[in-house]
Amino acid sequence: MTNTTADTAGTHPHDVGPSGSLPTFEELRAATGPDGPTDVQLAEHFAPVFAAVAAGAAQREQDHELAFAAIEYLRGSGFTRARLGREYGGIGASLPQLADLLVGLAAADPNLPQALHGHFMFTEQHENESQGAVSEWWLAEVAAGRIFGNALVELPPSAGKRPVHWIDADPDTVQSAAATGTTEVARISGDKFYSTGAIFTDYLLVSAVRPGLEENGPVFAIVDARDPGVHRIDDWNGFGQRLTASGTTTFDNVPVQAQRTQEFNVPTGVLAYTVLWIVLTATQAGIGTTALADITDFVRGRRRTYDHATAETPAEDPLVHQVIGSVSAKVTAARQIVRGAAATVEESYRQVRGHTDLEDPVVLEAHARANIALSEASLVVSELILDVTNQIFESGGASATDASKQLHQHWLNARTVASHTPLIYRTQAIGNYRINGAIPPFHSTARNSTPASTTTGA
Repeated sequence: MTNTTADTAGTHPHDVGPSGSLPTFEELRAATGPDGPTDVQLAEHFAPVFAAVAAGAAQREQDHELAFAAIEYLRGSGFTRARLGREYGGIGASLPQLADLLVGLAAADPNLPQALHGHFMFTEQHENESQGAVSEWWLAEVAAGRIFGNALVELPPSAGKRPVHWIDADPDTVQSAAATGTTEVARISGDKFYSTGAIFTDYLLVSAVRPGLEENGPVFAIVDARDPGVHRIDDWNGFGQRLTASGTTTFDNVPVQAQRTQEFNVPTGVLAYTVLWIVLTATQAGIGTTALADITDFVRGRRRTYDHATAETPAEDPLVHQVIGSVSAKVTAARQIVRGAAATVEESYRQVRGHTDLEDPVVLEAHARANIALSEASLVVSELILDVTNQIFESGGASATDASKQLHQHWLNARTVASHTPLIYRTQAIGNYRINGAIPPFHSTARNSTPASTTTGA
């Protein structure tokens, strides 16, 4: 595959303007009222945007071309700020409405909802539980059309990667910075992987540890993705979701500004994981939507059949009708499951407002409801869409495996999405909660395990 960085991929993402024929954020905001947009308003506004995104998706996949222009269509039309409350400068869409929009975007290009997951996760956190100046700044930047991403996961040193270290600035540096009107408090250096969507973003939320103080856990800071010390590399080599820009991000002596640090271990930080799962399950439903459309178009025009078929053409064959009907039902069910789970998460955010203690029974109950709802939704939607993307080949015969048709890409994408936060662990958490009332883990971060020591004897 071709490895590119944000510095060599052409123009910076935020320098490319959306097509003048597409609806704008300003038009959407003017058309909607204080009670938020209707489903119809959102559908009509974003339909041409999704069509523009979809127009080049197959070719991008074939050429391994990152969707910089498509990201600008989304930015210009207000997609990245549709969920932001009107009081902060957004549109005020509900979380179920955002889930619907993510399904629509995933149907156009399944890479893009996943690429934007950090933006929606942490915007939700700041909007629902202010962390003071950093939240005010974050929400103002979202309202201005800026896009946030994250670089939180590391590969082990055995893979040749550096852990990301946080080095506090010495007092003289802090004093000198203050004198010049800047507020530098630290520098970070190291390597991240699975930094999904980083190449498309303006800012990155990064985790780091202070050397010698690793037992204190990570520190989280937001840095400018365009800083000279930030290098974003498109080297994700999965067999699906290949254009989410989920590869390596390196940091070399990157400055951290005061009031750019973020607390993660708070009630809304805990709930942020369920927003990630909304994005992933919506992506699955969108993959299924396009798989259904593609196989239906393929069958409709197909003339090749078999002596033992039950009709002269596949389009007239009751057995093919049965396959398409089954696929359609599963896709429709998946979309409804995503929206319903999103409603549960939205209510959980309301429930924790004003509660700041992670041990508060209100917080624990809200977290359990949201986590279990999204774990169950993820499991069922993944099973439905993996079945859908496999079953479509039953109606197409060997001709459907022609690589140029890219029908296989639907299964590859669905299988890759289903591998996030492996479902086996979430399924176990569901069972333990149902039987024993065990509260699901607060966090689902990946870490490098420490092998157990080998002992001999009794």
